[in-house]
Amino acid sequence: MFPLAAASYFAAAVAFLVLAFLALVPWRKRPGSLWVAGASTLSVAWAVHFGLLALQTDITPMAGGAFEVLRNAGWFALLLALLAGRTDSAGQSFGPLRTIALITAAVLVVALVLLVLPEMAALGPWPAIAVLAMVVLGLVLVEQVYRNTPPQRRWEIKFLALGLGAIFAFDLFLFADLALFQAVESPVWQARGLVNAIVVPLIAIALARRPVRDEAPTVSRQLLFHGAALTGAGVYLLAVGAAGYYLHNLGGELGAVLTVAFLFGAVVLLVVIFTSGSARARLRVFLSKHFFRDSFDYRQEWLRFTGTLSAEDGDMPLRQCAIQAIGELVESPGGLLWVRERDGGYRLDGVLNLGEPDYAPETDESPLVEFLARTGWVIDLDEFRRNPEAYRSLELPRWLRDNPRHWLVVPLLKGDLLQGFVVLARPRAPRKIDWEERDLLKTAGRQLAVYVALVQTDEALLEARQFEAFHRLSAYLVHDLKNISAQLSLVCSNAERHADNPEFVRDAFRTVASARERLERTLLQLRQPHSATVATPRTVDLGQLAREVVDAVGDLKPEPSLEVEGSLMVRADEEILRNVFMHLVRNAQEATPDNGRITLQLHAEGPWAKVLVEDDGRGMDQDFLKHRLFRPFQTTKGNAGMGIGLYEARDRIVAMGGRIDVESESGVGTRFTLRLPLQRTAEGS
Repeated sequence: MFPLAAASYFAAAVAFLVLAFLALVPWRKRPGSLWVAGASTLSVAWAVHFGLLALQTDITPMAGGAFEVLRNAGWFALLLALLAGRTDSAGQSFGPLRTIALITAAVLVVALVLLVLPEMAALGPWPAIAVLAMVVLGLVLVEQVYRNTPPQRRWEIKFLALGLGAIFAFDLFLFADLALFQAVESPVWQARGLVNAIVVPLIAIALARRPVRDEAPTVSRQLLFHGAALTGAGVYLLAVGAAGYYLHNLGGELGAVLTVAFLFGAVVLLVVIFTSGSARARLRVFLSKHFFRDSFDYRQEWLRFTGTLSAEDGDMPLRQCAIQAIGELVESPGGLLWVRERDGGYRLDGVLNLGEPDYAPETDESPLVEFLARTGWVIDLDEFRRNPEAYRSLELPRWLRDNPRHWLVVPLLKGDLLQGFVVLARPRAPRKIDWEERDLLKTAGRQLAVYVALVQTDEALLEARQFEAFHRLSAYLVHDLKNISAQLSLVCSNAERHADNPEFVRDAFRTVASARERLERTLLQLRQPHSATVATPRTVDLGQLAREVVDAVGDLKPEPSLEVEGSLMVRADEEILRNVFMHLVRNAQEATPDNGRITLQLHAEGPWAKVLVEDDGRGMDQDFLKHRLFRPFQTTKGNAGMGIGLYEARDRIVAMGGRIDVESESGVGTRFTLRLPLQRTAEGS
């Protein structure tokens, strides 16, 4: 009599075979059809295995071995693929997917070891517990898929969730009984195949409900890549386990030694393969060719490209980041970056993983540059070496043509201007460049051209700022020299009339000494330009400083009056602050007639030390105040002034944390108001 268990499992094999056929032929364009076909094929193998065993002997639930693990792995892969396609309201992928995938892989590996190795049979209920863990994991995955599916789309997977949930629920009852009591009722075990066959129509309905789409399977490439790698590793470990088992059966000391050495070598080889960039690249190329219509996940590639370009990595210069960004698109490990110079030529500006070449610059009239600028083509050097006529008799430089490591030349076009080009190194895995790779590289090249142009613009701007700082320093120094010259000229003009006056002689020596100090400071700034912008702050008594300034400008009319309220201490560079005060008072004297009035008032106002320099001179009109005041080379003194003093004064006061304001009216007078952060208690300088 034909065994009931065999008939039950063969019925399941036929049902899953029909489901695999439907998924591959009439429903092949439906999302997830390949995953259903793969899981159904593994289920066919599982059912046939149990059916054949049932024809020979009275089988047990633990006789499935590796087939039990592979069948569950197939359905787990389908459920993980469904989870990978789920996004939240913000468009983010399902967050715990990586964690769930790692847990799934760990459970499958442990179950495979416990079920395949014969030594594990002596562990009592642990093999059954391992299968039970797979069943519980399957129920968790079913629940996660259904819960994370939008309510309006749950009708598509409702019967899939019911079918797989029913399979795992039945197995939970079966293996829980086996794990607890080390026995199982024969009718339950014999009906397992029929139970699986019954749920096949439910899975078929779910697959038929999913709307047909034109694109490839709705699963992320990362999940497919890691899934394929995990499957390959599982098959590899299964083969290693079988080989180790047969080596162990040789018996004796030699068999044990060979088993240990073989298993160690197999694990080392697996680690080498997993860490090999070439192996990963070959797997990606294989999956792209056989599972996806497009060679690239453009969203993922563009995010990675942009992320590499914008990465702040101190160990990799910007030029090398640019080469890496475009090289990653085609698995190229390095390359050369050539950029356009101001003279129109192109020089090597960046190298990544191609040694330290010393290639001569390419002129803008070289055949390579003219060809790239005119056509915008991506040059496949292997194709060029085989058939130069395909590139319209292009003549390549010898350094590019004769080096076998050079693979592709990608133009960097910014509009119609060739900003540069990238020579990519040969990829980790052999690949043929088709139209899709060429279009992606040309598009990335245009983006990279903008990036290179921005980097060059930033460098030019930095250089211009350095020149600007030098020019500003030069203007300040010239202004200081003009003031020193004016002081010395005044001494010389009065020398003939007052040479016999001891008071004049003393003032003249003080003026000369002051001029000498200022000249030494100017020479120091010329020798050390950075000292012009680096102040030496100390505690300064504004009242004392103002008195010294009033004494120093007493040689001109009108003499300013000074009013100081209280003790005013600030942190500032004393010499710079003296020059600012001196300049404001001198300007007031030059703008005011000899019988006019100039006042210098100092007092505290909240957290500020307030300094007012007021005169009743000719003043300034509103147009000058609004549009020309505090701008360099703008003056009301005609040829007698440079228009630098006020610009420098405000620059210095702002650098000290203060501010300067002005009120003026033509024919009435001018008031300058300085505010500096007040230091209420004196500190040591």
